[in-house]
Amino acid sequence: MKFTNELRGVKSRLLLFSVLLLIPVMMFAQSITVKGTVLDSAGEAVIGASVVEKGNPSNGTITDFDGKFTLAVSKGKRIVISFVGYETQEVDAVTGKELTITLQDDSQALEEVVVLGYSSRARKDLTGSVGSVSGVKIAAVPVTSAAVALQGKIAGVQVTTVDGAPGADINIRVRGGTSVTQSNDPLYIVDGFQVDNINDIPPTDIASIDVLKDASITAIYGAKGGNGVVVVTTKSAKAGKIQVSFNAHLSTSHLSKKLDLMNSAEFARYQYEWSACNGSRSSNAKFFRANFGNPQDLDMYYSLPTHDWQDEVMGENPINYSTNVTIGGGTDKMRFTASLTQSEDKGIIMGSGVRRTNLNIKTAIDITKNLTLHINPKFTFRRDQGAGGDNIGTGGIIDVLRYRPTNGLREFGYIDPSYADPDEEALFTYTNPKSDIAINQQNKYAYNYTNAISLEWKPVKGLVLRTEATLSLNWKDQYRFWGALTGEGTKNNSLPVASIQKDQSFSYIWTNTASYGFSIKDKHNFSMLLGQEIYHSQNKKNFQKNRYFPRAFEAGQAWDNMGFGTPQESTSSLSTPDRTASFFGQASYNYNHKYLLSVTMRADGSTKFAPGNQWGYFPSVSGAWVLSEEKFMEDIKWIDQLKLRAAIGLAGNNRISDDMWRYLYTVNSTGGPGFGEATQFGEQWYGNQGGTTFANKNIKWETTLTRNLAADITLFNGRLTVTPEIYWNTTKDLLYKSDIPSATGYVSQMQNIGQVTNKGVELTISGDILSGRDYVLSANLSLGMNKMKVDKLNGTDNVIWDQNNRWKSSYNDYCLKVGDQVGLIYGFVYDGLYSMDEFYFDPTNNLQAVPWGSTAAENGTSKDAPIMDADGVEHPKTIINQISGDSNSGIATLPGKVKFKDLNGDGYITEDDRTVIGNTNPKVQGGFGLSGQWKGFDFAMNFNFMLDFDVNNATAYQLSSSESNKNKFYNVLSTFADKGWRYTRDGDGECLYKCYYIDGSLDMYRELNEGRTLWNPTDVTKKITHSYFIEDGSFLRCQDLTVGYTLPGNLTSKWGISKARFYVSASNLFIITGYSGYDPEVDIQTGLTCGMDYNRYPRSRSFVLGTNITF
Repeated sequence: MKFTNELRGVKSRLLLFSVLLLIPVMMFAQSITVKGTVLDSAGEAVIGASVVEKGNPSNGTITDFDGKFTLAVSKGKRIVISFVGYETQEVDAVTGKELTITLQDDSQALEEVVVLGYSSRARKDLTGSVGSVSGVKIAAVPVTSAAVALQGKIAGVQVTTVDGAPGADINIRVRGGTSVTQSNDPLYIVDGFQVDNINDIPPTDIASIDVLKDASITAIYGAKGGNGVVVVTTKSAKAGKIQVSFNAHLSTSHLSKKLDLMNSAEFARYQYEWSACNGSRSSNAKFFRANFGNPQDLDMYYSLPTHDWQDEVMGENPINYSTNVTIGGGTDKMRFTASLTQSEDKGIIMGSGVRRTNLNIKTAIDITKNLTLHINPKFTFRRDQGAGGDNIGTGGIIDVLRYRPTNGLREFGYIDPSYADPDEEALFTYTNPKSDIAINQQNKYAYNYTNAISLEWKPVKGLVLRTEATLSLNWKDQYRFWGALTGEGTKNNSLPVASIQKDQSFSYIWTNTASYGFSIKDKHNFSMLLGQEIYHSQNKKNFQKNRYFPRAFEAGQAWDNMGFGTPQESTSSLSTPDRTASFFGQASYNYNHKYLLSVTMRADGSTKFAPGNQWGYFPSVSGAWVLSEEKFMEDIKWIDQLKLRAAIGLAGNNRISDDMWRYLYTVNSTGGPGFGEATQFGEQWYGNQGGTTFANKNIKWETTLTRNLAADITLFNGRLTVTPEIYWNTTKDLLYKSDIPSATGYVSQMQNIGQVTNKGVELTISGDILSGRDYVLSANLSLGMNKMKVDKLNGTDNVIWDQNNRWKSSYNDYCLKVGDQVGLIYGFVYDGLYSMDEFYFDPTNNLQAVPWGSTAAENGTSKDAPIMDADGVEHPKTIINQISGDSNSGIATLPGKVKFKDLNGDGYITEDDRTVIGNTNPKVQGGFGLSGQWKGFDFAMNFNFMLDFDVNNATAYQLSSSESNKNKFYNVLSTFADKGWRYTRDGDGECLYKCYYIDGSLDMYRELNEGRTLWNPTDVTKKITHSYFIEDGSFLRCQDLTVGYTLPGNLTSKWGISKARFYVSASNLFIITGYSGYDPEVDIQTGLTCGMDYNRYPRSRSFVLGTNITF
């Protein structure tokens, strides 16, 4: 409680202090009216040029679409005209005539500046790999977060959402990541300060996003930058007249694709099949007739309606909104901008949605001419509703899909009690997915307060001293409720269960830097940076789960009255502090911007390693040669710039759980050692996870050596830019939590186990296809190819097996294997079905089907099977399946069963027959887009794609199997109605499964199943990963299409509006793919077990109507 109160007190004081900094100084004066037109050197109108009264920056305006302006200024004053890329001009303010001002190109202003976090640099002077997206392009298309804005925009940067849920987590991977076992998330820097993610940054606040991709420029961040650095710069106000902008949009969305499941008639037939092949056929036949009627009358279900649960549960068409108000301005001494964004994004699944509120403030105060104070507080609130894809209903999205489409005779309001079995009748008490939502609820609330404060001093020319501190406070509350009829409720005497979890975290970063830049004779340019940084974070967690609430209790009642339940689980924990100390330096030199060299060094010390291994050292060096500045290139006029770059550097990774090297002794909570401090009795000694992890004092930094070669090419007076790059990264001392022998008394141990190599190629192309006075058409293309291979493991094992926790196969299906790529799927090769000809039908045992040449142990009978039939024809020995089960006898080798390839040729299907059946790594990924303007119209169209990769469609697998008695009510994919193996004929009252002794049954089976290619889904008991469900996930998606129109400035200026734009937009407009599931773009997890599609919240298609207005 003390921890909570302290955090709240700090939050209140800092919020109040931040708001008090926003009071601007306004000035007023007697004025005259000045009119004029601003043109460029070609005589074309400059749209949006700033026109400000000199000495009174609060008084200004911008030019309209014809380059015209009108401004009231003080008598005797001058006006200042400026625009990005042009030299600033001053003219006398006169009245009575219209001025014409021609702006000249400013070559220095045209140099694009790239923000690198601790510093910034002109793009022409870069020696490392950086991809950028401008705020103009981000603002042109309505997206939900800054992370989404990167999708398909930068070569080598893969952006995917976990699923289609509102506010779903967004994963960013730069060049495939560097680790196969630990986090591959990049470091995020916002306005120079480190943050956890950028998912909740309003896109309307962004000025630019730069992604740092190789170690030559990420090494300055040490371990945190090992997976790349995403640098976000938000919009800053300039001195001048206060401007207010308003951005808003309304949207609606719907399910973009449905899966094809059995209808009522197909499902009734499927239930008859189930009754024929499970348990006692007599009791199953009784159950079937009681609930579905006579088998001969199944045609009546064609006239019955089908419950389409996809429509009923996922058929919402919500109306969503987003609004943003930004105000900015100030004087020469103080500048500020404040942005408030509110949005609501309801999901296509009823009851799901997310609501956000973001307040972002930036202030800059010039205390003296050379001393500036920056204060940037941010506050974020987020509320998530809905149990999500994994928990909606009793088992997630999967239960929505497989819930029965008909209740059989109950649709007529009739059930014959003389046939009903009380135990099986109880199965009908399970609620449908739509009802489940009301009794299976989840609410999450997240509050974040961050305040970044910096003081910058420039005592002499070229020298900048900067100290900055970031304080972050986070509160996360999660409420869960399971009603009496949910799976959790039924496990607890069919009474409700509720839980409340409250997480609190506190972190700070304090950074001090000194930078100095100077030139000698305008040829030799030097810049140097020295810095020191400390980082600290800690979190507290409280969890309470109670059960046996009164049956009538609803979610809110349970959460407000936890005492009415019986405690089931209660935990409270304060984490080990995570501390890092860092020292870094960088030196850069260039000769006349032609020959460039940069050297970086950083040392990080982390409490996640034992003394002796705490410090990691990460150097880098990079250089560039600008060939286009050489004399021998002077005559090649169509090449503006040709620069060759090379870089090599070392990065680290310490993203493991705390306390992997030490044990827990909870003496008290007074703190503990860090960086080798001695531990005395009475202090807290840190602990590993629940006593199951065997401490390892020898673990050390995972390190990645990166190499990068690239060329920056600009052609045709800046009309076309091309950047090809190749890279080669080697990660060694992989941090991996390995299983260890049970004799140790523990389960696992963190170890450094091996090495992987990551190679790739990138290509970025952008340019103006057409350009004129009042129109422009631009295009961009980004491509990336990446391959990661295992070089070695721990020296004793050549393979380490693993599973995806989302859907676990009965056999491991992912592994690290020396010589193989990471992300390969292992399993069995589907070889169709066992045919009737592969079996001997024993005339002495009711014509029971036994595999040719099988032994009694293999076929489940009392004797061996022959090889030769009664006609003297010899048959090859049938391959025996020893890895799949059967829902009745336990024998997997029977007609119509799944058949796998015997790869080692031993006559049996065993674990040794697993092989690579899929590769989850796209061979090529990227995006392309078109954008353009004509007069007041604008449009943008963006695509992203991934080619030649595989998805493990475990959702389809789950919709094709039955693993328990309850599954007699589960629906399956409709393809099994037409292609699945059959055991019964339409209108036939006999259950023929395995009853080959019935006259004519063998011929009937052959005729009934001629041409069928799939097994019967009622007859599978194990989860076997095999190639049938490994699908090509290649796709091309139209990510968004936006068309806008900006009203003429001479019209809006009459209303006090400087710009008014209206637009319509569509996202996820279409996708071209052969994948059969909802969407092939599944989440990025670790490099080892990715590409799994199971229980995902489906993606939606949305349509947007919005406006951008500036006053």
